[in-house]
Amino acid sequence: MTAWSRSWVLGLLVAAAVPLTARAEPQPWSVGVTEAQKGAAKKQLDAGNALFLDKKYSAALEKYKAAVGEWDHPAIRFNIVRCLIQLDKPVEASDNLKLALKYGAAPLEEAVYSEALAYEKLLANQIGDLSVSCAQPAVTISLDGQPLASCPAKETRRVAPGPHQLVATGKGLLTKTVDVVVIGGKSQEVTVKLDPLRAGARIEHRWSTWVPWVVFGSGFGIAAIGAALDLSAASDMDSYDRTVAQNCSTLACPDDDPRIAPVAHLEGRAETKSTIAVGIMIAGGATIAAGAVMLYLNRGREVYPTTVEKLTPSVTPMPGGATLDIAGRW
Repeated sequence: MTAWSRSWVLGLLVAAAVPLTARAEPQPWSVGVTEAQKGAAKKQLDAGNALFLDKKYSAALEKYKAAVGEWDHPAIRFNIVRCLIQLDKPVEASDNLKLALKYGAAPLEEAVYSEALAYEKLLANQIGDLSVSCAQPAVTISLDGQPLASCPAKETRRVAPGPHQLVATGKGLLTKTVDVVVIGGKSQEVTVKLDPLRAGARIEHRWSTWVPWVVFGSGFGIAAIGAALDLSAASDMDSYDRTVAQNCSTLACPDDDPRIAPVAHLEGRAETKSTIAVGIMIAGGATIAAGAVMLYLNRGREVYPTTVEKLTPSVTPMPGGATLDIAGRW
């Protein structure tokens, strides 16, 4: 910054301080303020001005706030506006600008007042109004993570343009999240109403409902195959035993006895079938048990989702102006 430009900026800042002592008659912004408070405010103001010129806006802001704490003069308040604009905080800057212009041009120098009016127009397009209303008792709403309202209520906040998020919660009600995009210089209204939990509940299962039943039924099918094979083994053994009983009633027949040769193979086959049948029935029993466990684990449970609503504004050019449309999506 050149020496000339630095002097010019300092002149503007000091100009904001001139009315602090220039008026002899008590003014509304001076009522109840002692000379000691004015002196303390002037000291903090000068320190803030020096920091502002060094582009230390955060530190300057703290000095200006301390000065306002001593004497809430519109000129000091306007220096707060300057810092907040440099720090890209348009909403806070606008709030402080309203206070700086509370008494009009009277407490400000002409150049400062003109600058304030210019900032007022600039900030008007950088801030939007978001109005939120709700009628359900015991519902709480937050805006961008900060508490906003306890319903029933209607709250309006001035916010920066862009996306913002409302979250509404209530006992026994579905939580709703509303994503809303605010346009600078525009007002937007949102009415929040929550649905009962039951209205949004859905039944969920661990697996598709047919899966446990297929496993359970397959177990019985496997067990039935084992049982059928065991019956076949028993039939083979009965045939063998009958043949032996008929032909070897008094003396045991040797294995190579021609009288039992036609059924000699049945004994070994029956034993093999019986062994296999036992294994199959055990497998079938295990499958039945697994199916029963799956049926238990697959019981339906109610799930309550969070409702998300998106409100996105769009501006449509029209002859002589434009229309603002709000589109909602669930």
